[in-house]
Amino acid sequence: MDLHYEVYGNGKPVVLIHSGGADMRDWSSVVPLLSEDFHVISFDGRGAGRSPSPIEPANYVQDLLSLLDHLNIPQAAVVGHSMGGQIATEFAIQYPERVSELILIAPALSGFP
Repeated sequence: MDLHYEVYGNGKPVVLIHSGGADMRDWSSVVPLLSEDFHVISFDGRGAGRSPSPIEPANYVQDLLSLLDHLNIPQAAVVGHSMGGQIATEFAIQYPERVSELILIAPALSGFP
């Protein structure tokens, strides 16, 4: 796994997807609160923060799938903000069995069938 991620707490998994032009620091005030009751996964998307820049066009949905597989998490609550909301939505459409809850904060949505 080449994406930078951090894991906190125990309990039901919750993955946080930051907005575009930002990194996982978007969630710095939320992570301590959530980690009291949940297994929180926060990560820098490809080309953000401490994750590498894409060599070819990035597939953020596949990156999220790879991260969950790497961490052996079969299903998680997925929280996305802005562009992260778009990624979360597209992930939920493609892999509904991997999403227990979908929480969107001011999502940027794209067209889809």
